[in-house]
Order: sequence, then structure tokens, then C-alpha cells
Amino acid sequence: MNLVTSQLARHITLVFTGNISAAGLGFLAVLIVARNLTVSDFGLFIIVISFMRIAANLSDFGMNTAMIKFASFYLVMGKTAEATQVLRMSLIVRCIIGFILAVIIFTTAGLLSTELFHYPRLTPPLKLAAFGMLAASISNYFRSAFNTYQLFRMSVILQLLVDFGKFFGIIVLVSSVGIGLFSAVAVFAFAPLSGVLFGFGQFYHKLFPAINPIKSLFKQLFSYSKWTFAGNVCGLILSYVGIFMLAKMLGSEAAGIYGLALNLALIFPILASSLWTVLLPEVSRFREMKQFEKYIKGSFKISFCIGIAVIPFLFLSYKIIPFLFGLQYLDSIPVFNWLLIGFTVLVINSTLRVTLLSINKPHIIAMWDWLKLAVMILGCYFLIPFIGVLAPAVLTLILRVSTLVLFSTYVFKKIRGGNISFQKETMITSK
Repeated sequence: MNLVTSQLARHITLVFTGNISAAGLGFLAVLIVARNLTVSDFGLFIIVISFMRIAANLSDFGMNTAMIKFASFYLVMGKTAEATQVLRMSLIVRCIIGFILAVIIFTTAGLLSTELFHYPRLTPPLKLAAFGMLAASISNYFRSAFNTYQLFRMSVILQLLVDFGKFFGIIVLVSSVGIGLFSAVAVFAFAPLSGVLFGFGQFYHKLFPAINPIKSLFKQLFSYSKWTFAGNVCGLILSYVGIFMLAKMLGSEAAGIYGLALNLALIFPILASSLWTVLLPEVSRFREMKQFEKYIKGSFKISFCIGIAVIPFLFLSYKIIPFLFGLQYLDSIPVFNWLLIGFTVLVINSTLRVTLLSINKPHIIAMWDWLKLAVMILGCYFLIPFIGVLAPAVLTLILRVSTLVLFSTYVFKKIRGGNISFQKETMITSK
């Protein structure tokens, strides 16, 4: 498999271009919010939005990865009915867990705002975040469903609809009543509804066919998804724990400084996500060792080119951030540069994570992610008093380099030893 010239490369280009376009709309929305709120209020906005994203992904319960892996396996075997049942079960689990989380967040918003975040003003925005979390969770499900069937164009359209909704909603606010913390959060909470409606319209007939259920489907999906869920939880918290700890130890302005740099550097997580989106359903179809060898070699070539392309951004940041956001965000520049280097390594790591998932080693990822989270929390606690807002960014780079060394060593050892297990066709059977 040649990642540079194959159809796979065209899919990666399509998804990355679409994600960048969608992220551009979302970035413009965040830019307008940042320029219309105080640094302190923008920090609170970032806290709520980060919390909403974490909660939305928690409701996934690891089912997204399991869904793509299992359904892709059935599709390559020509068993479309079984693939459909995997998608339907994943949606049911997502909706149940998402609803439960939404109710918990809504009813405990006052407690969370005072005891966890220490900002009583966050109670109304957190109640909105409960609804936004549920909408974002179901919207994310439909994106994964499109990716499972390799309908990447539809996945891109869904994301564009969501981020256009954010941008359009913020523009309407600016043009009419103005932007406040509550109204800005409301726009970001309601925008995913467009993705839910679009996805449901496209998948309605696939999700509710008249077919016999697969025996023990939930149990077998859960046996795989429990590890991806554990890893995803840590990965999500790891991305935002710096914001929460900065807010607690240095105040909401520090959270705003770091949050702005984090949002500006999102181009590389978007690229890593684009690679994961296209590669997981493709690699899950692999049945031969040579396919893995070609995949690893090609992915490292692409990652090297991406690393070279990062270098100019390290110098341009000194011009871009003051120009776009104002001089009050000058402290975001070094944070952005540290994050940018760390996200370059993330692109390489994402291809290795796909390999580990496809060879049935999600527990390796989960255990390592838990260890990274513990190191990040302890590191922030001890380093923030000395290097301030730079602490989470520096720790992020160190942890991602460590991940690269560990995962690459493990994967190459498995490939060279020929010790890779593939999913068996008889793994799940119908009644």
C-alpha cells in the first residue's frame, strides 16, 4: 500500500482538506469570541467548551473505535447486515450513556461550577453544555458511521455543517445583541444539531432494517471497547487538563492564554484525526503482514514531510497571534510553539495507534494513556509554579516523544517477529 499515491492518499487529502475548512470556520468563530470577551471571560468560555468536548467523547464509551473495526471487518467480508447491526448497537449505547451524562451534568451544574471550577458564574453555561454534549456526541457518532462505510465526503459535509453553524451563530450575535459568555456557549452547544439531523437523514434506513439480531453483540463489542474507552478518556482529559489546572492554580486569564494557543495549534490534531479517520477502517481490513509493513513505512514518510512543514509556523507565530488576537495574548506565542512541536509528533503517533488497534492491542494504548495522565497532572502541579502557562505544553511534548519511542519499538518488534493476531471471521455469529 503506497500512502502517497494510492486512493488512500486521496481519501486522506479529502478528509484533511474538509476538516481544515471546517476548523477554519470554527477558528473564526473562536477568534470573534476572543476579541469580544475579556481574557478572563474567554478563559471561562474555553473551560466550558473543553468540558463539553470531554463529556461528549466520554459518552462514546469506546464504541466508535469498536464500531469502525468490527463493521469494517464485516464489510470487507461482504456481510452488510452484520455491519448494520454493529452500527445500530453503537448508536443505542451512545444515546443511553449520553442522556445519562447530560442529566448528571445539568443537575450538578451548580456543584461543578463552585466545587470543581470555583467560578459560580459557570452554572448557566454548564447547563447548556449538558445539552451541547449530547448533541455533539450523536453528531460524532454519525461522522464515525460515515467513516466506517468510507463515505468520507459525507463525513466532511457533516462537520462543515456543524462548524458553519458555530460561525453563522456568532456572526448573528455580533450583528444583533452582542456576545456574552452565555450566548457564545449557547451557539457552540446548539450547532451540532445540524450534524445530528443530517446524519440521521442519511442513515435512517440503514439503522432500522428488518434483520435478525447478532447473538451477544453488545458483550463482544464491549470486550473491545472497554479498553478504547479507557484510553480515550485519558487522551481527552490529557488534552485539556492543562487548562483546568491553570485555571485552578493561576486563574481564568492563564486558562485563556493557554486555551487560545491550544485552539490555534489544532491544525495538527486535525491532521492526526484525518489520518485516523481514513486509516482505521482501511487498516482494519488488513489480513497480511506485508500490508502492515508497507503501511508503517508510508506513514513515516508522510509524517516526516509534515514535520518539515511545521518549521515556518514557529517563526510566523510571533506575527500571527498579535495580529489576529491582540497584544493581550502575547504570552500565547511560546505556548503555541511548544504545542506545535508536540502535535507534529502526535501525527506520527496516530498512525502507530491505528496499528495497535487493528492488531487487537487496545489495552497497550489504554494503560500507557493512564500513565501519561498521571504524569501530566503531577507535572502540572509541580511545574506551573515555576514556568507558568508553559508547563502543560512542555509536558505534552515530553509525553508524546515518549509515546513515539514506546509504540514504534513495540510495533516494529511485533512485525519483525510476525506476531500479529487478526480478527477472525467466526468471532461473531448470527442467531
